[in-house]
Amino acid sequence: MKKTGLMRIIASCMFVIATIGISHGGKCTILSAKDIESKHTAEPTPTRSLMRVISSHTSRILEAIMDGDHEAVIKESNAVAESSQAIMKNFFPEGGQIGEWFKETGKDPKNPEDVQAVKKDFEKYLRTVVDAAKDVAETSKKHNIVDTYKSFDAMLKNACFTCHETARPKWPEWPEWMKISGG
Repeated sequence: MKKTGLMRIIASCMFVIATIGISHGGKCTILSAKDIESKHTAEPTPTRSLMRVISSHTSRILEAIMDGDHEAVIKESNAVAESSQAIMKNFFPEGGQIGEWFKETGKDPKNPEDVQAVKKDFEKYLRTVVDAAKDVAETSKKHNIVDTYKSFDAMLKNACFTCHETARPKWPEWPEWMKISGG
């Protein structure tokens, strides 16, 4: 009985998605996410590569929270902290050259003051991410899934989203029809 109900829900969802796709035809680029994909995956850079690693671990943290798997939360939270610490070594090698990624900042990679300013910002945000990820791991050790989720939510708000608001290119605007429907 449960399978039949689930199949009906899936079929209904597929019908709604197909209807929306057909009715909006060529106007609906959000269904294929072409705008977002081309804007954020066109140029693989060290920044995006490392952020994908962190994003992957962050997704696994949420999945583990939803499963109630505290050990996985701890493992993935520690991986976020380790990956974040690797960023500094990769982006600002001691005695090494700043890579092509620095052009994204709009500053001169040959100007030591510009490099120090960007490095200082990276250090600030990465410290926040590392501290927040470690807090998620520590909270999860108490085996309280609600507090673990609250700690994870705080990490997203105070570390991830704060950095993205200042350092990441803006996402493309929603199509007008999505704004009207509350999307």
